Amino acid sequence: MSCPTIARATATSGCGSMVDTFACAKAQVYHNTAKKSPAQIKAETGCSHIINGYLFNGKFQPVGWTVIDGQIISRDAYRDWGLSIGNDNKPRMLTDRGGSFLSGVPILKGGAKLYRDLTPDVARAAARTAVGWLANGKVVLWCDKTAMTRETLQNKLLGLGVEDALMLDGGGSTQGIFPAGKVISSRKVPTLMLFWEETPAKAEDPAIAWGKAKGLLTDANAGETVTRKTLVRALYKLEGGHG
Repeated sequence: MSCPTIARATATSGCGSMVDTFACAKAQVYHNTAKKSPAQIKAETGCSHIINGYLFNGKFQPVGWTVIDGQIISRDAYRDWGLSIGNDNKPRMLTDRGGSFLSGVPILKGGAKLYRDLTPDVARAAARTAVGWLANGKVVLWCDKTAMTRETLQNKLLGLGVEDALMLDGGGSTQGIFPAGKVISSRKVPTLMLFWEETPAKAEDPAIAWGKAKGLLTDANAGETVTRKTLVRALYKLEGGHG
């Protein structure tokens, strides 16, 4: 039985399924040499979302391309779309490996399905982790323990309005933590993707905005202490200078 697909992060404990759509402020490729859990990494970094990365071998070494701040951790001869992070720290589905980069299996581009040759182990129905992008640039993270094929995953992501998407490692590697819950696995993975959700700016206090507009307040003097005498004189003037 598959879990319902939802637009905002939700953990359904019986199904191990999470989907979240959000504006991403920055992202990071994390090389997990110390074999830490996602919970440990999230606590250390303060990221809002964390999911497993791409494939690895029996020596706990990443396969495909793994580049962190220009340092190549792993590489191969196959150059394709991947998760690329440039100078603005924003994650995008590109081929640029100049900043940070993590390989993935490209499954959607411009709303069209992509088909790359898969090994039988990757092609079989399995738990899936994926990252996608809407036309407005928002990131969609998919982390689901429900066994599904690439085709099923493509259709589900298209149903969410995803334009571009990469499939990451799956099966026992599928794991992640979102603001509303988590999908757990006992397997340690050598690469993970970390995301920080944009936080909306707080509306300024109208009184503070008025003070700044009148030249009475600046960011530099906003923290100054006001004495009781100064406050009384100000209130006295507001009362018209008389009792």
